[in-house]
Amino acid sequence: ICQSKSMKADALTDKDRIFLKKLGARIRKLRQERGWTLEETEEHGWRSWTHLQSIEAGKNITVVTFRRVAKLFKISPAKLWDDL
Repeated sequence: ICQSKSMKADALTDKDRIFLKKLGARIRKLRQERGWTLEETEEHGWRSWTHLQSIEAGKNITVVTFRRVAKLFKISPAKLWDDL
């Protein structure tokens, strides 16, 4: 079966990309408000600062990673989600 690009599960729309950029910006802001560098997030329980860097840049993340980001910043996932 041949699927067009728009039918693929991993294909992102422009709205998806905008959402991910907003989410990444919010996560960056939370980190900066705490005065943490990307590297310092590992001292606070994040496994890989380069992974967080890609999230901040707007890379797609899983629901589990979303929950882990909220845990890193000690906020509820709902609070992280608000106004995106």
